[in-house]
Amino acid sequence: MKRIAALVPNVLGYAPGQQVRIETWAKHLDKYGWQVDIYPFESESLHEVLYKKGGTLTKASRMTASYLKQLKLILQKPPCDVLLIYREASLIGPAIIERLAKRLNVPIVFDFDDPIFLTDLHSVNNFFSRLKFPGKTHTLFELSDRIIAINDIMGGYAEKYNPNVSIVPNVVDPEKFCPADTPTESVKLGWTGSFSTMHNLKAIAAPLQRIQAKYNVPIRVIGNGGLKIDGVKLDIREWSPQTEASDLQDCSIGLMPLIEHPGNKWKFFLKVVQYLALGLPIVAHDAGSTRDVIKDGVNGFIVESDDEWYNRISLLIENTELRKKMSLAARQTALDNYTPKVQVPRVAQIFEDVLAKQNRKSISFRR
Repeated sequence: MKRIAALVPNVLGYAPGQQVRIETWAKHLDKYGWQVDIYPFESESLHEVLYKKGGTLTKASRMTASYLKQLKLILQKPPCDVLLIYREASLIGPAIIERLAKRLNVPIVFDFDDPIFLTDLHSVNNFFSRLKFPGKTHTLFELSDRIIAINDIMGGYAEKYNPNVSIVPNVVDPEKFCPADTPTESVKLGWTGSFSTMHNLKAIAAPLQRIQAKYNVPIRVIGNGGLKIDGVKLDIREWSPQTEASDLQDCSIGLMPLIEHPGNKWKFFLKVVQYLALGLPIVAHDAGSTRDVIKDGVNGFIVESDDEWYNRISLLIENTELRKKMSLAARQTALDNYTPKVQVPRVAQIFEDVLAKQNRKSISFRR
């Protein structure tokens, strides 16, 4: 078996992006002759405190320990034929570990699924956010033998620094994210996301108020932390990777509203693919690669104004046949484009290509 050493920022089984990329790829790459060893920067003890308010000294101590652990790993050279870096090798600091990794004399593949080159201070950890050095992403572009970007928008940006770019979108497990065995006849709106994205629902407060006033439909919100919208009743469920899919299964329509934010124009939104796999027609703001995924009027609607939000959601609530037709189209879109069966063979070929290129370099050097 050829070996991949994957440097990732977060503990396993927690961060959605990391889960649906390298953690998912790792479960399938063995069929293509690749063993994946994943090395998280976060320790369990750091993870326990990092996303809570306060405790700066404890966070600093545990952050330092995690940094030294990852530095030691690179200095001792993890056994591998290819090194993958997902987003960043370290949650803090400039690209020191990444530059040292270049000395391992193995090809580096850099996978990024978010505009991490933008400065975006997190309210819970402002101090540590200032130590993230987003500019090191550009260094990683230049150090890498191949870049994997999540969409054409970010891939085009990376090509300014390195022409060796491949596009691999997110995937979902179609066995886990699948329509309910017995679809409910009653309509329920659904949204899923993280602590940092829950506020996006406030962008459609007015349409949701009108929708509930007319139809009295439940609105399920799956996330971390509290959220209140005046005049709107929310059924809030705590997000967890174990229950997210089942909590969405009894929803009928998926929502993806967005507030104005410079990062949104770059993004591929995981929730869109999750909704598709579950067979949920989507109503979404136009941002990032949304138009590449949602075919307006086929598997969902792309909207802008409050009136458009209200009218499209109302249409789906009232028109059962349209909702069923779009549900089938949504599910098929996911099966055709966003599953491990479709994307992992492409990922395996990327690793084969960079290793073959490295081997040709070695042969040429020996000559």
